[in-house]
This record gives sequence, structure tokens and C-alpha cells, in this order.
Amino acid sequence: MAREATARLYDVDAETIAFKRFNKTGKYDIGTVTFRAKPGKLIDLDKLHESVWATRLSGGTSSGLVSLEVTVVGMIVVGDKETTLKVTGAEPEFVLAQNPEAEFNAAFDDLKAALGRGEKVTKVSGRLDGWSGRWPEMLKKLPAKPRRLLVTRFEMTKNAEKP
Repeated sequence: MAREATARLYDVDAETIAFKRFNKTGKYDIGTVTFRAKPGKLIDLDKLHESVWATRLSGGTSSGLVSLEVTVVGMIVVGDKETTLKVTGAEPEFVLAQNPEAEFNAAFDDLKAALGRGEKVTKVSGRLDGWSGRWPEMLKKLPAKPRRLLVTRFEMTKNAEKP
């Protein structure tokens, strides 16, 4: 259902939507839905939330969402209290934060160290805070803004000029 809800979004390239099922149980199973924006478009997370809400996932199911992982391109601004990523060509901004999962919890520190050395970071990937849980409960309200992106990895511009 989530795959079909995603495919209805005007900014999602329907040809890129793929569902990978992990076949760990005989009943509902975990899997991954992967998709990307159409060229020149940005995926509107509010519309994604609304689209999934419009499916049967908004009630009467015990399935849920483990995480929503995104890759964001933009400009990073390091402030006194927080580090934010302003999306290229749009209003949204993400507060970058440390991911508490053991396999990723050093990614945010590595990102801050790279920025401290004057390296130019071009892409940040991570899990959106607040996008997890059982569908009916998770979909009752939009996650808070600005969105918190729990950093899992990042990319730097190759041969970036340092100031």
C-alpha cells in the first residue's frame, strides 16, 4: 500500500519505485520501498505523509514504518546550537543530529569534523526523526518542523576549494 501511495505523488518518478521484501516471516514481512524524485523535482514530505494517510494504513492495521531514509542536497549552516541543512531550490530545512544507532552514531561527528576542516559537504543522508511506528498512530499528525535528520552518511565535493 505504501508503494502505491508513493507512486501517486506528482514529484515521484514512478519508474524508480521498487519494493524489496525480506521474507523473514510467513505473515506481514519487513521490506524496503525505494524511490526518487523526478528530475528537477523535490519530494514533498507533507504530501507523502498525506498520501499514505489516504490509504488503509491510516487505520485498522498493525503494520508500521521502521524508518524513512532520505538523501538531501543543500547548503549546511553551522550555528552555535545546531547545524542545519537548507535544501537547494526549496524552503525546507533540516536540523542535522547524531543518529543514536550504534552503526551510525559517529557519522554526525565525522560530518562536523569535515565542516570544521573547511571541507564542502554536498549531500547528507539519514533517517527522519518522527517517521517511525505503527501506521495509525504515526500518521495522526505530521512530524515536527524543522525536521530532524539523524545523519547516517554524507558526501563531500571532490577537490573542493578551501576558503
